[in-house]
Amino acid sequence: MTRERKNGNRAAEPLTDLACACATARQVARLLTQHYDGWLRGTGIEAPQFALLMTLDKQGPCSQALIGRRYAIDKTTISRNLSLLERNGWIESSRASDRRERRSALTAAGRKRLAGARSEWKKAQDQLRARMGVKQWERMFETFRTVARAAQYTG
Repeated sequence: MTRERKNGNRAAEPLTDLACACATARQVARLLTQHYDGWLRGTGIEAPQFALLMTLDKQGPCSQALIGRRYAIDKTTISRNLSLLERNGWIESSRASDRRERRSALTAAGRKRLAGARSEWKKAQDQLRARMGVKQWERMFETFRTVARAAQYTG
């Protein structure tokens, strides 16, 4: 079976129209995760781990609280994923100036793992973009930003 086949060249099951923004967003998130995981499978890393490594690569060492606030991830999920990355030797943690916080940073092994996975991530990204078209791709991000702002509104 070719990688192309593993990553979605099969007949798509019709999805149920859930008529609920939350349920639909979760459905889309699961499908996107499966798409990226399919491409990343041979790299030994999964999409959520890749995203955290990319975040640490871009942001530099940062606290769990900062990652949670910036990316709207709950503390338990971040903690579980950071622990896994640390066990794999891809990040290391150290005490922050506030002793209650820990800062996480990429290790050399983490940088190497991330570099090895980037080309597969790009293939996943390119395939998705090609299936959607440029205009839909751009509208998707615009819609995501709009929905995120609306969901954050505490007025």
